[in-house]
Amino acid sequence: MSNNNYSSEVKNSYGQMGLASLATRFTLGFILWGGFSRRAIYAVAPTDGNHFKLDVDHANFVGNKIVAAYPGSYMPDMLVDVIQNVQLMNVAMWLFSFAELAVGLALIFGFATRFAAIGGMLLNLGMMLVFGWMGSTCLDEWTMASFGFGISAAVYITGAGYYSIDNKLANGKMGQWKIFPWLFSGPFPISNVGLKKMSLWIGALTFLFIVGFYNSLHGATFSKLKPRVGFHHQNIKISDVHVNDNGTLSFYGYVNAGPDTQKGYVIKAELKDEFGDNVAMWSGSTMANMSDDNIDNKFKMAWGSKFVRTRFGIGGKTGAQAKITLPAADDLEVEEGETYTLKLSQIEGSPFEFTGVAKAENGGFVLEGESSKH
Repeated sequence: MSNNNYSSEVKNSYGQMGLASLATRFTLGFILWGGFSRRAIYAVAPTDGNHFKLDVDHANFVGNKIVAAYPGSYMPDMLVDVIQNVQLMNVAMWLFSFAELAVGLALIFGFATRFAAIGGMLLNLGMMLVFGWMGSTCLDEWTMASFGFGISAAVYITGAGYYSIDNKLANGKMGQWKIFPWLFSGPFPISNVGLKKMSLWIGALTFLFIVGFYNSLHGATFSKLKPRVGFHHQNIKISDVHVNDNGTLSFYGYVNAGPDTQKGYVIKAELKDEFGDNVAMWSGSTMANMSDDNIDNKFKMAWGSKFVRTRFGIGGKTGAQAKITLPAADDLEVEEGETYTLKLSQIEGSPFEFTGVAKAENGGFVLEGESSKH
């Protein structure tokens, strides 16, 4: 049934229903428009040199948010592959920004409103999958994605109603399209019973989205808050620990948790035997003054999270991965079959540790073990 074949009473009901969602539709639309405009318009000609958010060669490229978020996402390996492909990352960020623009403007002006609402649900699904775990002061990203998804779901049911482009199009040739009510606005070509069932299904989907992700990410549906990934304190996962014949010690560090607003700082490194006695020790000053070549970061682009030398040692932001080689230490000797622990002390809180058994290899020893839970 075309949009023009409905009674004025039915059309009026949907027109009023659309008006009821005008405020929320505009709010979500403006939020999405703002995401695009802050990157692609206001940041094009910065006044202070700090806003090149869509310049892939600049440290403030918006991709840095993905680098900080991927450790807690549901698809970290895939995101790392995308991050490593700089051109693909650049294209992805531009496409996402234009998607925000298209969906935002469509919601604001009420054009192809239901299609835009589907786009809004997909954008917020993507945001939840990548960023939902973050929020060191409150559940910021989870809250934003939940409200965005819920608003989009509601707008799909209501359509745009009066004072929209869809309302104008409904009375023209486009209003005759069978697909029009499903992707634009106006009465659905289903009975009241069918509308109730569809609304309940969309409501159930929204409920599962909100409660399901809340439980998966924060574990607080039936219990105390137990985040899937810690966002209050950094954690450095240690692996691939090698003690080399030249007295150096190398390891792979990965900051796989913590807020993206600060670094995890290491101010001392120690290699201890099974009795807790030091086999070797590197002070913060030693690490702070070693060569930049001692830190081989996985993400070498300007906007990638990195380990760097700091005034009192080394530090890495969330998402940073690097092979770190500590300078040669006097009398650094280990024995095959013995257990050793690499301990990285931070400014505050418990240290990051790796415990393993020494196994001989060409050029030294490798410690076979695992990083301690933090």
